[in-house]
Amino acid sequence: MSPPGREIQYTESDVIEVFKHRNDYAEPLTASEVADRLGCSRRTALNKLHDLESETDITSKKVGGRSRVWWIPVRAD
Repeated sequence: MSPPGREIQYTESDVIEVFKHRNDYAEPLTASEVADRLGCSRRTALNKLHDLESETDITSKKVGGRSRVWWIPVRAD
């Protein structure tokens, strides 16, 4: 019997890979979309996104009552 608890640990690097491997690099994603692509819960994805926002270039914007989208800004040089 396996020990109780989560079997898969998702890292912030896993979340960043979701953003890097998209057809449209500029398209923002919701926490649910990130969760679907990782195969984790929305809450897990949301926690990682909040951590990344405070530590990296990942940015978010509120787009409705409780809706938020996330993206990595594309820099114009």
